[in-house]
Amino acid sequence: MENEALHLILRNYPTLLDQLKSATVAKREFTGVGFYTNFRIDDEIPRGASMQVSNVGCRLNNSVHVGLLLFVNEGKIDFLEGYTYGFEPYPEAIQSFTVFIEE
Repeated sequence: MENEALHLILRNYPTLLDQLKSATVAKREFTGVGFYTNFRIDDEIPRGASMQVSNVGCRLNNSVHVGLLLFVNEGKIDFLEGYTYGFEPYPEAIQSFTVFIEE
Protein backbone atom coordinates (compact mmCIF):
# COMPACT_ATOMS: atom_id res chain seq x y z
CA MET A 1 0.00 0.00 0.00
CA GLU A 2 2.75 2.46 0.91
CA ASN A 3 4.63 1.92 -2.33
CA GLU A 4 1.56 2.53 -4.48
CA ALA A 5 0.60 5.58 -2.39
CA LEU A 6 4.11 7.06 -2.59
CA HIS A 7 4.18 6.72 -6.37
CA LEU A 8 0.84 8.51 -6.60
CA ILE A 9 1.88 11.24 -4.12
CA LEU A 10 5.11 11.88 -6.05
CA ARG A 11 3.63 11.65 -9.55
CA ASN A 12 4.45 15.36 -10.14
CA TYR A 13 7.89 15.27 -8.49
CA PRO A 14 10.26 13.25 -10.73
CA THR A 15 13.37 14.03 -8.65
CA LEU A 16 11.71 12.67 -5.51
CA LEU A 17 10.44 9.64 -7.44
CA ASP A 18 14.08 8.91 -8.33
CA GLN A 19 14.97 9.04 -4.62
CA LEU A 20 12.24 6.56 -3.86
CA LYS A 21 13.96 3.93 -6.03
CA SER A 22 16.89 3.67 -3.62
CA ALA A 23 15.05 4.53 -0.39
CA THR A 24 14.88 1.99 2.41
CA VAL A 25 12.62 1.93 5.45
CA ALA A 26 14.58 3.02 8.52
CA LYS A 27 11.72 2.66 11.00
CA ARG A 28 7.95 2.13 11.05
CA GLU A 29 5.81 3.07 14.03
CA PHE A 30 2.11 2.32 14.48
CA THR A 31 0.15 4.70 16.69
CA GLY A 32 -3.21 2.93 16.93
CA VAL A 33 -4.84 5.50 14.61
CA GLY A 34 -2.15 5.52 11.93
CA PHE A 35 1.55 5.12 11.31
CA TYR A 36 4.86 6.85 10.62
CA THR A 37 7.31 5.34 8.14
CA ASN A 38 10.78 6.90 8.23
CA PHE A 39 13.03 6.49 5.19
CA ARG A 40 16.76 6.24 4.74
CA ILE A 41 17.97 8.23 1.71
CA ASP A 42 21.52 8.47 0.35
CA ASP A 43 23.36 11.40 1.97
CA GLU A 44 24.74 12.47 -1.41
CA ILE A 45 21.30 13.65 -2.60
CA PRO A 46 21.52 17.40 -3.37
CA ARG A 47 19.75 19.64 -0.88
CA GLY A 48 16.48 21.25 -1.88
CA ALA A 49 13.24 22.59 -0.50
CA SER A 50 11.40 21.30 2.55
CA MET A 51 7.71 20.61 2.01
CA GLN A 52 4.75 18.43 2.80
CA VAL A 53 3.02 16.63 -0.05
CA SER A 54 -0.54 15.47 0.41
CA ASN A 55 -3.74 14.94 -1.64
CA VAL A 56 -3.65 11.13 -1.64
CA GLY A 57 -5.79 8.90 0.53
CA CYS A 58 -6.39 5.21 0.97
CA ARG A 59 -9.32 3.02 1.90
CA LEU A 60 -8.30 -0.07 3.87
CA ASN A 61 -10.41 -3.22 4.04
CA ASN A 62 -13.23 -1.41 2.20
CA SER A 63 -14.03 0.70 5.27
CA VAL A 64 -11.19 2.61 6.97
CA HIS A 65 -10.30 5.95 5.32
CA VAL A 66 -6.63 6.89 5.76
CA GLY A 67 -5.08 10.24 4.88
CA LEU A 68 -1.45 10.28 3.78
CA LEU A 69 1.11 13.07 4.17
CA LEU A 70 4.71 12.85 2.92
CA PHE A 71 7.33 15.03 4.59
CA VAL A 72 10.36 16.15 2.55
CA ASN A 73 13.22 17.68 4.53
CA GLU A 74 15.72 19.82 2.59
CA GLY A 75 14.97 17.99 -0.63
CA LYS A 76 15.11 14.48 0.84
CA ILE A 77 12.17 12.18 1.44
CA ASP A 78 11.94 11.99 5.24
CA PHE A 79 8.78 10.20 6.39
CA LEU A 80 5.24 9.24 5.45
CA GLU A 81 2.43 9.77 7.92
CA GLY A 82 -0.80 7.81 7.60
CA TYR A 83 -3.76 8.71 9.80
CA THR A 84 -7.38 7.68 10.17
CA TYR A 85 -10.19 10.18 10.56
CA GLY A 86 -12.19 10.68 13.76
CA PHE A 87 -10.14 8.36 15.99
CA GLU A 88 -11.08 5.36 13.88
CA PRO A 89 -8.63 2.56 14.77
CA TYR A 90 -6.03 1.59 12.20
CA PRO A 91 -6.63 -2.04 11.18
CA GLU A 92 -4.27 -4.66 12.57
CA ALA A 93 -4.29 -6.49 9.24
CA ILE A 94 -4.87 -5.17 5.73
CA GLN A 95 -6.80 -7.52 3.46
CA SER A 96 -7.48 -4.94 0.72
CA PHE A 97 -6.67 -1.34 -0.12
CA THR A 98 -7.53 1.31 -2.66
CA VAL A 99 -5.27 4.32 -3.13
CA PHE A 100 -6.83 7.46 -4.62
CA ILE A 101 -6.32 11.18 -5.20
CA GLU A 102 -8.33 13.21 -2.71
CA GLU A 103 -10.28 16.08 -4.18
